[in-house]
Amino acid sequence: MNITKHKNTIYEVISALLALTSSTMLIIELSFNLSVTVEYIFDIIDNIILIIFVIDYFLRLYLSKDKKKFFKENIIDLLSIIPFNSIFQGFRILKISKLLKFAKLLKFLKLFRAFSLLLRFKKYSRSFIKTNNFQYAIYTTMFVLITGTIGMHFAEGLSFGNALWWSFVTITTVGYGDISPSTTLGRILASILMLVGIGFLSMLTGTISTFFLTKKPDTSYRNELIENIKCKLDNFDKLNTEDINDICTILKALKK
Repeated sequence: MNITKHKNTIYEVISALLALTSSTMLIIELSFNLSVTVEYIFDIIDNIILIIFVIDYFLRLYLSKDKKKFFKENIIDLLSIIPFNSIFQGFRILKISKLLKFAKLLKFLKLFRAFSLLLRFKKYSRSFIKTNNFQYAIYTTMFVLITGTIGMHFAEGLSFGNALWWSFVTITTVGYGDISPSTTLGRILASILMLVGIGFLSMLTGTISTFFLTKKPDTSYRNELIENIKCKLDNFDKLNTEDINDICTILKALKK
């Protein structure tokens, strides 16, 4: 049982990281004018991830006993394996992408794929994010990061891009030193960002340890109840009506 749980945990983490990697590359492509070399590298990585997702989806589909149920429960996974890259390449070959309407269509398709991959990331990272209420640490860190960016923009006169860069490297405790606050407000913001960043990294480390090393109490309790019911059913002849009613009540509760 523990080995199976461990395998499922590793599978969820790998799936979430691959989805996050692919969606991040798509967002970068949409946000910046990348060189041909970088786009080529991104395409190779994205194609490798796509192949992994395709194999994963159809293997699970083949092994599933209820194909219809599997299809309904894994629509996000299906959307994430649509070969949009082939569509992009097809438009380029036809030289249609130069037209404005098709350029907008290409951008929409990339956004759609990025969105489907982010949904896939959310699906497989849900159990991790909820460990130790880690989602609240993420929300707090994001709020402080945005606040620091806006504060540095007005306090230090930085552009939003530079303010965001400074806030990010400060909250991750990297601190390249390329931008240093000179105002009192800027230094206060830097102190807050560093403290929140240290707390976030500590919380992240603890959450990873808890996620991989501890058992989920609700799952173990559920399994314990089922094992107790099995033991009682082995002595079915000795059960009275009240015992049977209790077993039925527990089973109905577990089913919900």
